Amino acid sequence: MRLLFILLIACLSSCSEKRKSSELLMINLDEISYEPMDISAVADSVIYIQFDNSFILPGFVSLYWADSCFFANTREGVLKYDTRGRFLYKIGDIGDGPKEYPRYSYRCIMDKSNEVIYIYVYSEQKLLSYSFTGKFIKSVQVELPDDIKIYLPSFAYMQGDLIYFYYDNNMGKPGKRPYYWLSIKKDGTFVESYKGYKEIVEKYAGIYGVFYAAMNDSTVVYYDLFEDSIYHVTPHRSYAAYLWGQGNFRLLENDPFPTPPVERRICTHFFDTKNFFLFQVTNFNRQPDNVNFFVYYDKKNGEFAKIQKEELLFDERINVPLFPRSLIQIDGREYFICQTNTAALLNIPEAIPWGMDEDDVEGNPVLVLVRLKE
Repeated sequence: MRLLFILLIACLSSCSEKRKSSELLMINLDEISYEPMDISAVADSVIYIQFDNSFILPGFVSLYWADSCFFANTREGVLKYDTRGRFLYKIGDIGDGPKEYPRYSYRCIMDKSNEVIYIYVYSEQKLLSYSFTGKFIKSVQVELPDDIKIYLPSFAYMQGDLIYFYYDNNMGKPGKRPYYWLSIKKDGTFVESYKGYKEIVEKYAGIYGVFYAAMNDSTVVYYDLFEDSIYHVTPHRSYAAYLWGQGNFRLLENDPFPTPPVERRICTHFFDTKNFFLFQVTNFNRQPDNVNFFVYYDKKNGEFAKIQKEELLFDERINVPLFPRSLIQIDGREYFICQTNTAALLNIPEAIPWGMDEDDVEGNPVLVLVRLKE
């Protein structure tokens, strides 16, 4: 009788798990048709912040927003600006010294709560820390598994009290499962890692990877098309949030190499907001079969829409598409972070208070904050 009870409980648990999985939204790109929509309808305001002329910059790599300032990762290093775009401080410096970091070979992480900027130098597995005013604090060694030390994480985020490193799915050694993400403490101590369930697919190295975007200060969307699940990764926990369907868009291990069929798709820049999610769809076949569009899903209505790249117009005053680079929260409100240049905004004088630099035909980058509706 006891054995029968145990089997019954196990069966109910299994059924519960199946129901839980079946309740997740299934995304199948083969079934999404083009439905025109006005993307500006999701926003209630657009804010422009022009970088001043302290540095002539082609743009920023990534951006970190604090309460009264922001930090931009640029070719000149990590720069601090106020909310009007005025340069304030440089965080550390580019170089080979003990308090410096090499150009293009580091990842920046912001600890907003404690007002600390961390810079991970992967070639030396060290973590440098600076105050928000640019003062050097200390350097610590980072403990990582031996088979991941030589790789630069694609991105790094402060999530809760841990620093997370996220990797492309071609990372690892032959015959070993690729690393998806790992976490460390602020003193460099290794905490845990998550690996893919399949062995590395060597033929895709350098071509296909895992793509993701932060959905808020502590949660990251993480996925790849070899695996069914799209994960939400939160401090100390991860779970499946959506599922990929089994259409022709999926990557297959037996796809011809080096050029997969044109119907295969790569999904990048997945933004999961309160009311909708938006992600880019592309491939690596350039001409004549290049694919580049966005998929929008309305969580309230349960409807998909396909948006062409040139239709990403959040501001009717300018006919310039604004590609979202990340999703942040400021005072509880969600914002898309976009980027344009001074030349694109010449007909909106109030958007470019620092004017046009005569030595730069496009002008310095302009940070664009698209505030989403509640």
